[in-house]
Amino acid sequence: MKKILFIALSFLLLSDLFISCKKTETTVPVNPTDTTNYDTVVCPHTNNLHVQLLSDTVVKNGFDYISITVLDDSGNNVTRQCNLYLNDVILIDSVYVPVSLGNQMVTAKIPSCNIPSNQKAFTVVASDFTQKILVEDLTGTWCGFCPRVANSLDQYKPSHPNCISTTIHGGNNTDPMCFQYYSTFNSHFAASGYPTAILNRKKAWSENTADLTKALENGAPLALSISSDTSGASVTATIKVKFGVSTSNAMKIVIAVVENGIIYAQDNYYSPSGGYTPYLYNGVNPINNFVHNGVLRKTVTDLFGDVIPQVSITKGNEYTVTKTIPLSGNTAFGTYSSVPSKCGIVAFVVDGATNSPKGLLNVQYADLGADVGYN
Repeated sequence: MKKILFIALSFLLLSDLFISCKKTETTVPVNPTDTTNYDTVVCPHTNNLHVQLLSDTVVKNGFDYISITVLDDSGNNVTRQCNLYLNDVILIDSVYVPVSLGNQMVTAKIPSCNIPSNQKAFTVVASDFTQKILVEDLTGTWCGFCPRVANSLDQYKPSHPNCISTTIHGGNNTDPMCFQYYSTFNSHFAASGYPTAILNRKKAWSENTADLTKALENGAPLALSISSDTSGASVTATIKVKFGVSTSNAMKIVIAVVENGIIYAQDNYYSPSGGYTPYLYNGVNPINNFVHNGVLRKTVTDLFGDVIPQVSITKGNEYTVTKTIPLSGNTAFGTYSSVPSKCGIVAFVVDGATNSPKGLLNVQYADLGADVGYN
């Protein structure tokens, strides 16, 4: 009888041990937007996790990426069961778009499963193209607060020549430089007051120059060149876009003419009479000899960009646009006639998707009559 009880008890213990070995573990999928049911994940019967990469080199340009796969000893894909780590920091996806240069290391772990993973290295290299940024300053000569943005850019740009800026005047018929479609631009970017500065056609700039420096560190997926010839009251400009990526993402190009060196009085509340500090531009109000640069006169594309044919967006390809640009036209409340020697062309490419999630991809500036290459 005792022998029978011993055998029965042993069977129950073994059964419990067997069930414990099959215990399931809960985990969160690598991609938090994945709606697949991963409530339970069984630890795979493997001695090692094998990380594999699509490539061991990737360009930092906002488009190219590293694809990460994890296999068990039998070659089964267990990526979705794993947490992936880049230099010991967890990733949210198995597709990684680089944000910094240099050597990187990927490892994997299945939560609550003590299975070792190999380390897989890859290198992030710089784009062949120089990243430039664009600040569009929504301003007005009547706006006493507006010298604040102008002053920040005046201080920043001399040491950061790849920061390009334009001014979009509007809001009051006392300003002779009011851009014809300033209200359309303001509405598009939900600009509710002056000054407002838009960084890279994506969001309002907080006027913190550290944001500009960070944007300059992005990797450029493309570059632009500009050449032009002035003839009478118009200019013929040729803009080329060279692509460093192949993608199905939509892109648009914007081409505009701006005028520099316009002398016109600027209200300035950062003065003793205005009552705001710190005082700017020696505390003078108004600033009678204020120099207005980058004044947007006309866009010869749609204000928010003309579509670049999808077939053209291929790595190594050049896309060319030639436009004739008049040097006179309408402001919001009158007309203008630009001085050719004071004018320049700004051309840039933006993400063509709805609401342009990537914003501006790269920008170029050239004085009229000057040829400026891709970098």
